[in-house]
Amino acid sequence: MDSPATEEIDSPPKSVIFNKRKTNASNSKSASARFDFNLQSSPPNHKTLATISDLKEFSSSRLEDIKRSLIDRSHSEILKDLEASQSRLHKRFKMETQACQQVMVEAEKEYKKMSGRIDDCQEAMKATYAEFIADAQATASRVCKTSIPELSKSFEKRLDNIRSQFGLPSA
Repeated sequence: MDSPATEEIDSPPKSVIFNKRKTNASNSKSASARFDFNLQSSPPNHKTLATISDLKEFSSSRLEDIKRSLIDRSHSEILKDLEASQSRLHKRFKMETQACQQVMVEAEKEYKKMSGRIDDCQEAMKATYAEFIADAQATASRVCKTSIPELSKSFEKRLDNIRSQFGLPSA
């Protein structure tokens, strides 16, 4: 029967272990799980690291594990930053869209107001023009009814005066 000490010596060195642990509400504001990287391995034992080549192999294995864990951590941080940036952009886009819609609504109101004013001015011009034409026609009619007969009478009187001066008979 092996003792616990001999089991440790015979066991291979541990590689990087990713521990997924749940965070408490007191540890983190979010309820999501986070990954902790355990970069500690068992201390090297004499049997497995007997030669320099074993030591080189162990250190290169550890180096690869560390590189992988750093790359994974870097990728997760990049993704987290990317998601945060995308969220900010989405919020900004939503705010800009709402502002554009508000400007469009205000422009539509202003257009309706200006269109109403133009219509009112056009109706006022039509009414003024109709009034002007009615006044012109009334004046022309009055001139035709009163001024022309008066001028005709005045003209006939002068013609009669001229005939009487020269002794011509009236027609």
